[in-house]
Amino acid sequence: MSDFVVKNGLQLGGSVKGSVGTVTGNATLDLSTGSAFEVTPTADVTFAFSNPPAAGNAQSFTVLLAPSATVTFTYPASVKWPSGTTPTAPADGETDLLTFYTDDGGTTYYGIQRGDNMS
Repeated sequence: MSDFVVKNGLQLGGSVKGSVGTVTGNATLDLSTGSAFEVTPTADVTFAFSNPPAAGNAQSFTVLLAPSATVTFTYPASVKWPSGTTPTAPADGETDLLTFYTDDGGTTYYGIQRGDNMS
């Protein structure tokens, strides 16, 4: 496990990988296990986020999406996207990178697509 630097109550650096691996159906990303997740679905996926930090503490996490089939992703209603538009799922064989941020105990997550078709 990596060492972490804590500044003003925020954890900086030393991300811990919480690999979800090949999933179908529901994928719960447990935020207490890490801040970087790989999701390699073979069918449609509905995401849930669990164990966010308490309100007043911030956490960001990154999700790498690398499907091996044509799939769709459904995100929690608590995720707010730029201009209210959810990014399109990567095509079979493509890789996308998403980042999420919360600081209110998981009531709201701000999501942004950091990379599209990075294959």
